[in-house]
Formats: sequence, C-alpha cells, structure tokens
Amino acid sequence: MREVAMVFASAAFVAVLIQALRPAALRVGLVDSPGGRKRHQGSIPLIGGVAIVLSFALSSLIFVPIVAPYRPLFVGLALLVIIGVMDDLRELAPRNKLAHQFIAAVLMTSWGGNYLRDLGMLWGNAIFDLQDWGIPFTLFATLSVVNAYNMSDGVDGLAGGWALITFAMMAYLGDLTGQQELASFSLILAGCLAGFLVFNLRHPWRQRAAVFLGDAGSMAIGFLVVWFSVELTQPVGPDEVRVPPVVMLWVCGLALIDMFAVTLRRMSKRRNPLHPDRTHLHHVLIRIGFSDRRVVFFLMLVNALLGMVGLAGWHYRVSELALFLGFLALTGAYLYAASHAWRLSRFARRHLRRNGAAQRQQHTEQ
Repeated sequence: MREVAMVFASAAFVAVLIQALRPAALRVGLVDSPGGRKRHQGSIPLIGGVAIVLSFALSSLIFVPIVAPYRPLFVGLALLVIIGVMDDLRELAPRNKLAHQFIAAVLMTSWGGNYLRDLGMLWGNAIFDLQDWGIPFTLFATLSVVNAYNMSDGVDGLAGGWALITFAMMAYLGDLTGQQELASFSLILAGCLAGFLVFNLRHPWRQRAAVFLGDAGSMAIGFLVVWFSVELTQPVGPDEVRVPPVVMLWVCGLALIDMFAVTLRRMSKRRNPLHPDRTHLHHVLIRIGFSDRRVVFFLMLVNALLGMVGLAGWHYRVSELALFLGFLALTGAYLYAASHAWRLSRFARRHLRRNGAAQRQQHTEQ
C-alpha cells in the first residue's frame, strides 16, 4: 500500500507543478519554439524536468526515512537543473554543459563515495577490479549516461518512457537486493515520470505534447539513472547482494547503444559529438514513415525487452561474460545497421509503399 501511495503521490505532485509552472514558463520565455531541427507545433513550456525533480525531492522527504546520505545526489541534481534551465532559456555552448555535468559527476564520486570499484566477474570467476581507475571510469560513465538521455530527448515521450522502464526495473532490483531506500527512490521516480508522460506522451486524448523535459530534465534523469545503477552494483557491506554491472547495461539498453552509435558517427565525420542532429534511431524510424507515437511505443517495448533479457540472464545464472558479449554483439549489429541507415530506410520506405499500394488495390477490388 505504501508503494502505491508513493507512485500516485509523486505523479500527482508532478501534475500540480506542471500546471503551476506553465504560466511562469510562458512569461519568461522558458519554451521550445519550432524551427530548424524542431518540428513541433507552437511554443511548448520546458518545465517537465523541473517539475519531476521538485516532485522527487518533495516525495523523498515524505516517504523515504533516510535522505541525509543522499545530499550529494540532490546537490548534483540542483546543479544540473540550474544549468539545464539556463541552456533552455538561451542555448549554452556544449562545453559549458559538459563542465557542469563533470562537476555533478565529481560530487557523486568524491563527496557521495558512489563509484565503480569493479566491473563484476567478466573473466570467469575473477573480479574485474578497477583499482585506481574506479573514479575516472565512473566519471566517464556518468558523462556518457547523462548525455545518452540528453540525446534521446528528441521525440515526445521517448526519454521519459525509457527512464520510466529503467526506474521500474531498478525498484524491483533494489527490493530484491535489500536496498530499500534505493527501491523507494526508484518507485518515486517512476511515479514522477508517469505523471509527466500524461502531459508529454502522445495518446488518444492528447495529440501533441503539452510540456517538454528540457535539458534540465534529460540531464537530471541521466544523472539519477547512473547514480542508482552504480549503487545497485557496488554494495557497501561485504554480505550485501549485488547486481552484476553488466545487467545494468541491458537495463539501460537502447539509450546507451544509440548514444554510442551516434557519437562514433559524428566523430568519424569530424564533428562535435555533442552537437545535435537528426541521426538517432527514432529519427531514422520516423523518416521511414512510422508515426511519432508508434516509434516511441516500439522503442519503449524494445528497451523493456532488453532489460528483461538482462534480468533473466542474472536470474538463470548466465555468466557475466556471456551477457557482456551478447550486449557487445547487439551494439555491433546496431552500429552496422546505423552505418547503412539511409540504404535501409530507402528499402523500408519502398516496402511500405508497395504494401500500402497492394492493400489499396485489394480494397478496391473488393
């Protein structure tokens, strides 16, 4: 009953905050206007992320008994929200955002003491100990995940939908491993995202988004994902159950794979890897001819399936090396498909047109 109350209360807080913040956002110009890469209609308030973080903080104070050890988490969130709002008001240089993301990552590793000490049993029964590379590797991983979610926020509901699935799985893993505070935080975040998606996700009762996450929201979500992913895989006590780090690769799934592919593509063309474009997987699927709504629900389903593969692999004691090699193979297949994206999209469009013409002819004959 308490878990249900957490989810519904946090979702309700987000809904109230969105309605309360909307007039102020319109007044100060905290909106996303169409033009260039942005093809939505009208000016949309960029307050989703602010509402989610405020609701998360309020719900945590109400429902989580121990919040004090997570002060570095909330300070890092506040920093990312502030720089995100500044970027949404007037676009900042990518290096400025990256610098503040780095500061938030340092808060997590050096103040919060939350960093990767090892990568699990990737070599048979031997622990892959990072030794002195633990903090540098975690800093790199944090920047990668934060930017993965920042990059994925390109179509209504996608970043929020992926994060909702991820936090729901984290809540399950936290409960399974006895990390109750983490499980509570994850449930609260799932509720916050559910409340946000009511206003952002396209559905039969809403044909376009009423609010966007904004950079404040996408960066904050990425930071929360990486914080709790590291915490799940690096228990403090020697007797605590740990989630193998490779399982979290599968749980985070498409956001990481797509970010990796797009970054490599941009670097191969000698472009800034943080400079936005329209080469992400969701952009390719939309160019093929699928609607935004179908693309989002399809990619959410795929991400959920990937997460369940990771959970099932752990449950059935598949070796961590096999799970890691499987993830690498999936990433390699995606990279190959991405490198032939234009050819594949042309083939898919022709196939869809032929099927559409055949169906229309069949309908006419009947």
